[in-house]
Amino acid sequence: MRPRRGLALAAGSFAAVLLLAALAAAMLMQPERLARLVLGTVGDGLGLEIGFEGPARYRLRGTPMLEVRDLSVRVPGDGEPVLRATRALVSLPWSTVRDRPAPLVLERIELDAPTIDLPRLQAWLATRPPGPGALPTLSRGASVRDGRVIAPGWELRELELDLPRFAADRPLAAHARGQLALTPPLRIAFDLRLAATRPADGAGASARGRLRVEHAGWALPAFVTASGPLHSGDGSLRIAPLRFGASAEFQGEGRPIPFALGLHGPLRLRDGVWTLAPAGAALRGDGQSSRPADDDGDDLVPAIDAQGRIAAGPALLIELEGAMRRWPQGWPALPPPLDDSVSAVDIALRYAGASDLSGPLVLRMARGEAHAEGGGRIFEILDWLEAAAVDTPLPPLRATARAPRIEFPGAVLEGVEIELEPDDGQ
Repeated sequence: MRPRRGLALAAGSFAAVLLLAALAAAMLMQPERLARLVLGTVGDGLGLEIGFEGPARYRLRGTPMLEVRDLSVRVPGDGEPVLRATRALVSLPWSTVRDRPAPLVLERIELDAPTIDLPRLQAWLATRPPGPGALPTLSRGASVRDGRVIAPGWELRELELDLPRFAADRPLAAHARGQLALTPPLRIAFDLRLAATRPADGAGASARGRLRVEHAGWALPAFVTASGPLHSGDGSLRIAPLRFGASAEFQGEGRPIPFALGLHGPLRLRDGVWTLAPAGAALRGDGQSSRPADDDGDDLVPAIDAQGRIAAGPALLIELEGAMRRWPQGWPALPPPLDDSVSAVDIALRYAGASDLSGPLVLRMARGEAHAEGGGRIFEILDWLEAAAVDTPLPPLRATARAPRIEFPGAVLEGVEIELEPDDGQ
């Protein structure tokens, strides 16, 4: 009986193997079914529904690799996707397919022409549990080609992202290129090196590289650096505090105008709007920071230190109050006693309008008992400053000025009030 029993056991095992082989062969003959199985594993680990409409292909030798077309990723219960992509490649070890570990372990992700809904992405990130299992490990990183990130009032276009490795306990480094599109025709091209001490809440993050702001008739190339601790939660991203520096050059119709800009304060992104409040700002002309305090220089850019708030989204808001160290020598000279080159000029600046800075700017200035308030458009004022170096025309401002006493050679005016109206009635 024992030989028969052993033979029956062997036959049963062989039949089970044949059945498993048949099932495996049936699955391998249907790449779409295998793709849904693998993507279901990834989706379960991330709390997402991952589907596709196009064809699928796979490779099982070595590390399994799956490629699908027309990918869509949704939060369960949400009718609109967080992400769409024309092509997606996922490479993951057999252990992930078999065991569904936490944290999820993948090898590599590649996305072609993805479109990311930023508010939905932030809402999903806010639901992720804290700790190392919130996001997957990517031993060979990720890449994005021709991507888009959509937010209210702005979007990233032509995004190229290379991420060599991603792990919860490892430093992060990436290279990002693309364009930030704001109010047409304003756009910002960027080529940045990104880094973080680790991909976790509160980690130190930095960006370094080149920006080029472009608009009809002018451009502003810049080299920028930014750093600070990165926080996420409640549907927002924050860098608190942000330290930002830029060495830039305004290129318009006249000669280029170089300047340096520094910003400091808590930066927040929520519902597609960036806010920096309270903000500290420092503006300098080319080389002003190295000049002695009694040297006015010949720059058109004033030396300004200010505090206030900045918000950028569908529109731009700038509200700053501070002091101009001295009246720039490149500007038309002020009459005595306003031409005091030692005392600072108190300033208050407000802009609320289109993100391309084409709207009106309001500026208030005071030195001693003299006060002035004016409104105009930034690029018209820049054109005037260029012309003022030649023939000193009236500035394109609607302005009022008051001074208790103004001295000219051979004359003294007291109780002076001046109103200025542009020729075109702006």
